[in-house]
Formats: sequence, structure tokens, C-alpha cells
Amino acid sequence: MLTPASRRRRVGLAVALVMVIAAAASLVQVRSGEATVITRFGNPVRVLLKPGIAWRWPMPFETAIPVDLRLRTTSSGLQDVGTRDGLRIIIQAYAVWQVQADPGHVERFMRAVQNQPDEAARQIRTFVGSALETTTSGFALDRLVNTDPARVQLAQV
Repeated sequence: MLTPASRRRRVGLAVALVMVIAAAASLVQVRSGEATVITRFGNPVRVLLKPGIAWRWPMPFETAIPVDLRLRTTSSGLQDVGTRDGLRIIIQAYAVWQVQADPGHVERFMRAVQNQPDEAARQIRTFVGSALETTTSGFALDRLVNTDPARVQLAQV
């Protein structure tokens, strides 16, 4: 049989344990090179950019979603495009991109591609491919490939 003092100690210990667990569930770590988006019931409410520890409401009220802010690269792949003089060339372009460390940019990235870098890269490849088609159609082949370096206009492409 427990004495009243022993019962109070056990209840106090249980309450303290529940408070520690609730506090630990409310902590979120923001890592260097990342942003953390805090969502409340699925809607972004704030963006944390400064590395360190921050508070949030425990799940299911708020969740923390990390967003990578490092540079990324993607390639258009080899593309068969036409030149102004009707000839075909095979060309490839590379793009370097990153999500800017700004709350507005991070939220737009989240809404546009649901924090899926592969989907963002796919969309960028589509834009780069269209730009290659449009750009190369404005140049004759001898302005892209030539033995005379003065005639080559690759910098303009």
C-alpha cells in the first residue's frame, strides 16, 4: 500500500516526465544549409532560416519540413535542335540552381514542387530545353561551329 507522500512523488514524477516528453516533441533543429518550414495542419506558417534550435507546437498541430538550400545542378541531356539555316545539331546545357535563403522563396518552392528537388530539376530541364530550341534557331551553324574563332558566337548562345 502506498503512502500519500509516496503517491504524490509518483504523480509528480509522472507529470515531470510528461512535461519533458512534450518539451522534446516541441523542439526542432534547423541545420546549416537548410531552411525549416513549420506547417500548421499542412499550411506553411513560418520559415526558419537561422541554424539552431527552435520551438513549435507538437505534432499533429505543427510539423517541421527541412528544405535544402545548397546549390544543385541539372542537365538538359543531349537535344537535337535546329539552326537558322535549317541544319540540325546536338547540344547539351547545364543549369545550376538553388532555393534562395528567403522566407518568400522557400514558401514558393514548397508550394510549386512540394519540396521535391527532382520535380524542380525536371521543370528546369523543360525550360532549358525550350530555351535551347528558341536560342539556337536564331543562329546559323557557321556561327556555332567554325574553324575561325572570330566567327563563333557561343558566348551569345
